[in-house]
Amino acid sequence: MKRIFILLTLGGIVACSQKAQDPTADNPEVTDPITIESPSAGKVATKVELTPEQKAYMKAGQAFGFRCMEKLYASEDLIFSPLSLQYALAMAANGASGETAEQIVATLGYGTSIQDLNAYCNLLLLQLPSADPSVSLKLTDAMIVLEQFPVQAAFKNTLESLYYAPVEYINPSGKEEVVARINEWAKRNTNGFIDPFLSPGDISDNFVAAILNALYFKAKWSGIDPMFEEELTQSEAFYLDDGSVSKAELMRTVRYFGYAQRKGYRLVEIPYGNAGSFVMYVLLPDQKGAGGLAKLVAQLAREEWSDVIANLDGSTEVTLKLPKFEAENMLRLKDMLAALGIRRAFTSEAQFDAMFDVPEASFCISNVLQKARIAVAEWGTEAAAVTAVLMEATSAEPGEEPKRADFFADHPFVYVIAEKSSGAILFQGTFTGK
Repeated sequence: MKRIFILLTLGGIVACSQKAQDPTADNPEVTDPITIESPSAGKVATKVELTPEQKAYMKAGQAFGFRCMEKLYASEDLIFSPLSLQYALAMAANGASGETAEQIVATLGYGTSIQDLNAYCNLLLLQLPSADPSVSLKLTDAMIVLEQFPVQAAFKNTLESLYYAPVEYINPSGKEEVVARINEWAKRNTNGFIDPFLSPGDISDNFVAAILNALYFKAKWSGIDPMFEEELTQSEAFYLDDGSVSKAELMRTVRYFGYAQRKGYRLVEIPYGNAGSFVMYVLLPDQKGAGGLAKLVAQLAREEWSDVIANLDGSTEVTLKLPKFEAENMLRLKDMLAALGIRRAFTSEAQFDAMFDVPEASFCISNVLQKARIAVAEWGTEAAAVTAVLMEATSAEPGEEPKRADFFADHPFVYVIAEKSSGAILFQGTFTGK
């Protein structure tokens, strides 16, 4: 009977396999939005303080991000947030048990203790936004649930007390109402930068809940004077990986940057804000054309990120050219996560018995979706990502001469936006020039 009730509640909705509708078509207005704000630290943190165990978590998170990038890269511009994805999956892990929980936590690289993972995520929620007051950084979590599937008290308490994620119950008339509620939340928590996020076709017929994370970042380049002067930006040749030549708007400056030469590529560190806590790393293959970017993406998936950035030399005066660009991706991450080791969570054998207070029913993750967007210009960078872990019911029941270097990013490259004291990678991606 409960399955019939679910179908009546969300009746007449389009299956995931069918073509997604226009996300903005006929979506009802949200009159009672989910209200939650990112936590505010009691004091400004000059750096993010991590225990040795948490530093190991950070290193594992960095490796996870580059493994994801290798799976996602498809010779096109890519922008995604490993941090947003990690938060959404960490919250889901709190509702799982057995092999399901073990695979999620192991794939993220966060050991075996869910309590330690929660403490680590809580610390970053509190300290990352305060690392530089001149940088706007917002991490926000939430969960929406069909009201006939109440969540367990312990799970709800964890989300609300450690992830500051409100658990909101809804009784929608159809998919459009679910999507409208999620999209309004996503828009508000990314300052309108992600709009819309989902379409009705992203929600399955057996939808039960969505676990959500939003990450928003906006920062000027570091320095009293503008990092890049608009009048110096010029259209120049950009050498594509297939050997052809295109055009790109290249910003330019001459500054002392962190700079390093590594085997097969070079990298430069460009600071944001006043404290220099947040930076963009640009990693440029030595090889122009002939698949240089694909080789670099594969190489980075096998290197320690701490080794990559270990020998940056700030005494080098760099003549920098960097494209002015925007990119946006809508990513469906189920297949990638399964390939990396999270398999059981997507099957009818998933163990999410610690999430919902409906003992006779079973649940799985139907998909993990992330939409991310970035804009890089003379003034600085704005970027955002929203991640949704979509749950569904699976059963019938519900002094010297300075060193100098030219760094002309006039061919495809990798970029990473990170917080330096912790090593947290907020966003990473590729720019192909296509």
